[in-house]
Amino acid sequence: MSRLRDRQGGFTLIELLMGIALSSIFALALFSFFYAGVDSARTSESQARAQADGRTAIDRFVRESRQAISPNGGLTPPIIALSPTSVEMYVDPSRDATSKIPRPYKVRYSIVANQLIRDSAAPVGAVAPYSYGSYVRPEVLIEKLANGATAAFSAAAGDGTALPATPNAVQLRDMAQMTIRLIVAQKTGNAASTLELTTDVSLRNAITI
Repeated sequence: MSRLRDRQGGFTLIELLMGIALSSIFALALFSFFYAGVDSARTSESQARAQADGRTAIDRFVRESRQAISPNGGLTPPIIALSPTSVEMYVDPSRDATSKIPRPYKVRYSIVANQLIRDSAAPVGAVAPYSYGSYVRPEVLIEKLANGATAAFSAAAGDGTALPATPNAVQLRDMAQMTIRLIVAQKTGNAASTLELTTDVSLRNAITI
């Protein structure tokens, strides 16, 4: 009878503790493997979103910069103002190749609170010179920029000479190329990282003097 009771007695305390320890180690390894997979997926998603947002913003900027045009036959340059954090220009996206009289909007790209924002102002009046109200309909193109002291916008003259960070009226007339440089924040695992996107755009309707 004693042998039968011994066989039915179950686990000893030491065996139970060893089982718990081994189960904990297995569970920890399984959790680590699962967390690594989730973390990798989040990293890929963050990088893909940052690259997609950056490319979309740059493509739009390039398209509108190439459409920048003087609103009054060359008396006023296509680019209104430029600084390291903003650029304003006259853009007439509806103008076809046969139209001789542009009626452009004012379009502004600016960095505000680490966001790239685009807004515009509609022309008022039937003929030039047009007047313009305040900028409206702000669109957030990129939510997390990390440019810091790095200029997002810069320009060069027709001969390739770099223009000052904030060109004056005469230098704006000589502008032939703009550069946009965006440093987009993203995640690599738990660490913050950045993705840099840059491109040059030639102004098709630049005024030559």
